[in-house]
Amino acid sequence: MKKVYVGSTLHPCTENAMNANLLKRWFEANGWQVTKNAPEADMVILSTCGFNQMSEDYEIGEIRAKLSQKRSDAELIVVGCLPEINKERLRKEFNGVCISTKEIEKFNERMNFGVKLEDLQNNFISSDEYEADPRIAFWVKARARFEQWHKRLPFIKVPKPLLTTPSASWFCVRCATGCTGSCTYCGIRHAQGFIKSVPIDSIVRQAEQGIALGYKEIALTGEDMGGYGVDARTDLAELLSELCKLKGDFVINLRFIDPYWLMKLFDKLLPSFQTGKILSFCVPAQSGSDRILKSMNRRYTFSQIKNGVNDVLRLSKVRMMATNIIVGFPGENDEDFRDTLRLVREVNFSLYLIFPYEDRPNTKSSTFPNKVSDEVKARRYATVHRMAIRKHARSFLGWD
Repeated sequence: MKKVYVGSTLHPCTENAMNANLLKRWFEANGWQVTKNAPEADMVILSTCGFNQMSEDYEIGEIRAKLSQKRSDAELIVVGCLPEINKERLRKEFNGVCISTKEIEKFNERMNFGVKLEDLQNNFISSDEYEADPRIAFWVKARARFEQWHKRLPFIKVPKPLLTTPSASWFCVRCATGCTGSCTYCGIRHAQGFIKSVPIDSIVRQAEQGIALGYKEIALTGEDMGGYGVDARTDLAELLSELCKLKGDFVINLRFIDPYWLMKLFDKLLPSFQTGKILSFCVPAQSGSDRILKSMNRRYTFSQIKNGVNDVLRLSKVRMMATNIIVGFPGENDEDFRDTLRLVREVNFSLYLIFPYEDRPNTKSSTFPNKVSDEVKARRYATVHRMAIRKHARSFLGWD
């Protein structure tokens, strides 16, 4: 029996995890064995990300390692977003086959299997896709434990900070690829392009399948879910309205809603938020400084974030919202940083993912002057991280 190794990224997005899970199930459906030992595999597949420098460095290290470990007759294939985000660096290390995230179906042409990729549902993830980073693996397993305890002791619930942590209990539905924004720091747009929305009836049909299979949580995935439908004369509010009409005991986890779209669609989204069906989502604020937000080409202000997020939690049954924060963006001064600390203090997020700014290839911000030193970025990161940990602890204990 032939064997395949599918390596996970350091910090996979849900879409990346779904594709890795799909590939494993696809090879098994065609008679291959999935192995966790790359040197014994007939084919080595590495799922990659180029979200930030740390992820990219990890992927390049994995490519080097697997090239040296694999059998001489085994093929190595690189998949994911790195081939689109930093093709130049990748080609210095690897001149083999690359398949980007949006071209995953190309595996059908390479393998000529009887069972095609489209014959399998691409709605599932497991803890295996989150093994590369021990810290992420810890929280994924922690959520799984709370879910197990809840089945035996219903009064034990998943703590708020873990509600957006990936879970095998999710039935994932990919609603869109690409983005409506043009943030100056982001390399993912190069990999995904402008938003392409899946039709509402297809999303509803998949959600119905998940509910029928017994899934209690439907995770709607997409890099820019707030911009859903811009290309199809509809919007996220209409999609959520249709999903909330479905019968069954389920909730919806939205992966991301950009603050711009949360503000723009607020009145239309609120009725769905008030149903109790929308469990949680991430609103990536990135900074609390209006000046830095403008430089990032983010389309909102601090006051809009604060009012929008706090009003959703005050006026609806949404349980929690998470956010992303970037520290040390080019030109960020002490006053800008204090505004970001104000964001942590005054906006009622329950989970913070914090990143020091890093230049990404072919982005506008990589050409900006007044770069913040690594020492200052590290100090600012540590300060925000300490504040976030305190809020996480309060939220974990249900004190917020």
